[in-house]
Amino acid sequence: MDKILYLHIGTPKTGTTSLQHFCYDNSDILTEKGYHYPDFPFKYPNKGLARNGLFLEATLFDNGGIRQKEAETQNFYSGLARLRELFKTHNNIILSDEGVWTACFNRKRGMPLIRKLQEDAQDAGYQVKIIVYLRRQDDFLLSWYNQLVKHSITVKNTLSWEEYFNNYEKYLKLDYYSCLKKLEKIFGRENIIVRRFGKQYLKNRSIIPDFLSILGLELNDRFTIEEEHSNFNQKMSENACEIKRIINGTTEMTIKDIRRFEWILREFSPVSEKNYPCSMMSDEESRDFMQLYELSNNKVVKRYIKDGQPLFNIERKPREKWKKNNMYMADDIIRFSCMSTLYTMQMIEERDVQINDIKKILDHPFRFMFKKILPFEKTL
Repeated sequence: MDKILYLHIGTPKTGTTSLQHFCYDNSDILTEKGYHYPDFPFKYPNKGLARNGLFLEATLFDNGGIRQKEAETQNFYSGLARLRELFKTHNNIILSDEGVWTACFNRKRGMPLIRKLQEDAQDAGYQVKIIVYLRRQDDFLLSWYNQLVKHSITVKNTLSWEEYFNNYEKYLKLDYYSCLKKLEKIFGRENIIVRRFGKQYLKNRSIIPDFLSILGLELNDRFTIEEEHSNFNQKMSENACEIKRIINGTTEMTIKDIRRFEWILREFSPVSEKNYPCSMMSDEESRDFMQLYELSNNKVVKRYIKDGQPLFNIERKPREKWKKNNMYMADDIIRFSCMSTLYTMQMIEERDVQINDIKKILDHPFRFMFKKILPFEKTL
């Protein structure tokens, strides 16, 4: 087939957000080079617009928290129909959404939907190639816990590390070989593209040039990389993560509240990390954990990567195991309190400026022109 859908499915915590924003920001150049990164009209609250493959797996809820299954189904089939239309004018299309991996192996509806995608592709005459990046299982586990506490709005964001670690198989499927075999049954072995994630494995030590190399493209000066997009989803320090976990269970917060706390904690995390470089897992725990997946990882290399090298380098920089009563926690609590106070002061100052601007408008001789947009005139 001459028509190819490149479906990038993560895994999560492998630079997916930065990659998606790169493709979104450079969609015109990618299209010019023969690889279209399309927009879709579907809106998913609190999900990035650059994740153009969301319609393949995302759940939808109304304002009352009621799941909208009919809308999910409608979006899915509308998305497939849109793909058919796009393939009339494009030979290569790129979709990206790390949630596809999670949906396939952690949710019942994931695999049936991905099978329907393949069935529709065969009927419409295009080929699906799956692109997946794999991260060391212990690093993935640690990073996903950090993300869960930092960013999640579910009750799982209050789990302690011990609670999470003792039940991690409920949240993550880390037997990569078993997962890839299931995808292979649907799409064919020749259509599964597997890459290692980690600076030492990536072209130019970055996900973007590495991904482009899969497509036969080179990163050059014509492409733009926004600095703010290159550091998406940076981890919080272990102390900041624990502070956020406690905050999560303290009171009911809106999504906006959660994001504000997340921003404050990320701001001082680099200093916290420098002062107390540690890990939730000891070096011995990490080695024991990786041994659980040694056989599976060897099979991944033999079947999909075929370079004769270990899937991951087992040696890693030694790190102290995090302890809650560490001597640096008090300093980080002070930093958090200071940053929170500064953030509040800035918000008040911005609010005062807005109010003063409004008062100036109300004192303007032509203020009657603004009454329609300032119905609260009497309250000032």
